[in-house]
Amino acid sequence: DKKVSTNEIVNADILCLGKALTGGYMTLGATLTTDKVATGISHNGGVFMHGPTFMANPLACSVSLASMNLLTSSPWEERVRNVENALIEHISPLSELDSVREVRVLGAIGV
Repeated sequence: DKKVSTNEIVNADILCLGKALTGGYMTLGATLTTDKVATGISHNGGVFMHGPTFMANPLACSVSLASMNLLTSSPWEERVRNVENALIEHISPLSELDSVREVRVLGAIGV
């Protein structure tokens, strides 16, 4: 069964964010977890951190805030829908190839 899927729902326990936080201008990352994961890691004094050189860099955090402000003040949802529609239109036919098991599109990501 081959299919084109566009409405996958993902509920991640751990989500790692990177370059997008600063629009790719500076090194900054973040790890988000569910309460259950965070509690499991932090009970008995444990911490969930990596400790890279740029951790909590004030300049990178400021760039990230500016990037997020630019994003949220733009019609980003419409832009993502436009990219999603274009991906569906242009890569969906690949699902007809024998070597392709499934084509999936979610927002601006198509695989």
